[in-house]
Amino acid sequence: MTVDTLGGSTEFEVVKIRDGAAETFIQAVATEVPCTIVINGKEAVTSMITPTHFKEFAVGHLFTAGIISRADDIVSYSCDETRWRLDVETRREVDLDLLGKRVYTSGCGKGVMYANVIELSSRHPLPAGFTVQAGLLTVGIQWLLSSSALFQATRGVHSVALSLGGALPDMLIDDIGRHNAVDKIIGYGLMHGLDFSHSILLSTGRTSSEILHKAKRAAIPIVLSRGAPTHQTILLSRDMGVTIAGFKRSGDIVVYSNGQRVLT
Repeated sequence: MTVDTLGGSTEFEVVKIRDGAAETFIQAVATEVPCTIVINGKEAVTSMITPTHFKEFAVGHLFTAGIISRADDIVSYSCDETRWRLDVETRREVDLDLLGKRVYTSGCGKGVMYANVIELSSRHPLPAGFTVQAGLLTVGIQWLLSSSALFQATRGVHSVALSLGGALPDMLIDDIGRHNAVDKIIGYGLMHGLDFSHSILLSTGRTSSEILHKAKRAAIPIVLSRGAPTHQTILLSRDMGVTIAGFKRSGDIVVYSNGQRVLT
């Protein structure tokens, strides 16, 4: 296999042992490559990602990092899949050093953390207008949990999707990293002009504060995950006006913050 044929999964010969007997078979395994984004000739970040949806990843990652404000802020894009290098040129120069400074504020005595100045500026709350029936959240997350062929084949990726107004999504994206998957789906939304203000981010991964910041940057009002959020996520989301919800195996929806958006 050559590097330019890599996709979401790679096949390996493996051995399964059951009841003392060994059996050889071919197993699909999630593919992982180091992808580097170069901005205006300067290396910005290298992330281990699933080698699919490269442009969506570049657009989404640069947007959630505060480097661009919309998809067309990128004036040129090229992808070298032999080296997994994404070269982008933006309309304006950016100070990449600002993205690495960490800021701490107080939050109910718990030490709310902002990874950088961009995140600190995003704490202003979202408007409360959008609402959705709880039953639609259940249907949406169940759809996500059963719709990824790559997850079914490898059990090694996270899946994300955007539900518009509570409708079933028409697109899902997988990645080995939940942060990468969220960047990719936000990048997809930016590239297709989706209305984030009436959307729900559906995710199979745990909702950490970093995921919350990405959703807030896109003005996504509801984040629903199969996993539970962290305490930082709950504290921050209450300030930011983002609704955080989790889905339990029992079928219950647990709303951790800003529950006025979820109707029963």
